[in-house]
Amino acid sequence: MIVHIVLYLIYLLLFVWGITKLNFFKVEGVRTTHLVGFFLLKALAGIGLTLVYTYYYTDKGTADIYHYFKDSIVVSCILFVKPLAWLKVITGIGMYQPDTFKYIVPTAYFSHPGSDVATNNSLIIRITSLFNYLSLFNIYINTLLFNMLGFVGLVAILKAVKPYFAGNVKWLYIPLFLLPSVVFWGSGMLKEQLMLTFIGFYILLHNRVVVKHIAISWIIMVVLFLAVYSIKPSVAACLLLATFFLPGFQVYKPKRLIALGITVVVLLIAAIALNLPTKVANMLLTKHAEYAALAISENAGSALYTSVQGAGVSAVIKLIPTALTNAIARPFLWSHNKVFQLAFALDNTAFLLLIIFLLFRAFQFPKGEKRLLMLFCLTFAITNYLIIGLTIPVMGAIVHYRIIAAPFLLLAVLLCVDLNAVKAKN
Repeated sequence: MIVHIVLYLIYLLLFVWGITKLNFFKVEGVRTTHLVGFFLLKALAGIGLTLVYTYYYTDKGTADIYHYFKDSIVVSCILFVKPLAWLKVITGIGMYQPDTFKYIVPTAYFSHPGSDVATNNSLIIRITSLFNYLSLFNIYINTLLFNMLGFVGLVAILKAVKPYFAGNVKWLYIPLFLLPSVVFWGSGMLKEQLMLTFIGFYILLHNRVVVKHIAISWIIMVVLFLAVYSIKPSVAACLLLATFFLPGFQVYKPKRLIALGITVVVLLIAAIALNLPTKVANMLLTKHAEYAALAISENAGSALYTSVQGAGVSAVIKLIPTALTNAIARPFLWSHNKVFQLAFALDNTAFLLLIIFLLFRAFQFPKGEKRLLMLFCLTFAITNYLIIGLTIPVMGAIVHYRIIAAPFLLLAVLLCVDLNAVKAKN
């Protein structure tokens, strides 16, 4: 244990040193000391989340971080038995050959079906298995390594959107580094932290693609998108839809607007011909039923038991108002009395009140590329909230999964507000 504590502190000091010295973390208008403070807050939250999963939710069979950690140990140990089999498992190339697949049979979550529209565990387990060699198989050090990876992604988002907040960069601290639920759930060994990293660099590299037309940036963007897809296809779909609004595509120019319109019409015709709307709707309803059954079997205290009537597109449409209410507005302050549930209710209430305050205080519809960025953030946030609400009828899971959407919703609001006016009125 002493060795792990010392190693944790060494990594922590190394990361703090990197934040103060590396050019990537030098952002105009942002103090390095602030970034160090945000990282330390993230590291502390990572320890807190791991302690909660270890000592509060004592059933490790239902804890995501221990699902990934236990399976990662199995994968890591293959290296010491048969290196070639380990390489196949890490790359996925030839992994299902009988002489290799036998080594991952002991895992419980590594072979999660890739066709699942909600989630896939393989990538996070692979990354955790690599981190095991750096952490000496310690879950707290692994969490710290994930924290640094996630923090780099948040800084990438900060750098990407900073040009649209001239003189008001510090407002970006709130959605990226200070939302309590995002800090808490986004600081563990969880998939949302990885996705925020990939999405952050996806947005940042897009600027290079548009301005400098760098081919390697296109390639990396595609890889980052596929990485998001490999973790959660539903989030990747939201990202792809929102990408049409990223600044630089200039869809407001007539020729590009016509081209985009034709593309959308062709895709809609193809989707209808292949009966995709019904297939997608039924996939969402199936996932909803699976979560509901799991909540009943485990007697989940935060189950919402949403009523589903019928099947197909019509059933999904009927669910949309309830889905958005559950995903965005819940938990309500008056509906929970447990400490954690009340804490998340307070957090979400404060989040919504902040949005209402800003919009009523100094709403200003953005123009040009700022409008496009707002539409990107809003589209990505709302589509994610919608899918979460449609597929997850358990409040405890919703507060965790929606951290991928919350920062972008607040970013969209900040882009619609005259922040100078807010400061002046205060």
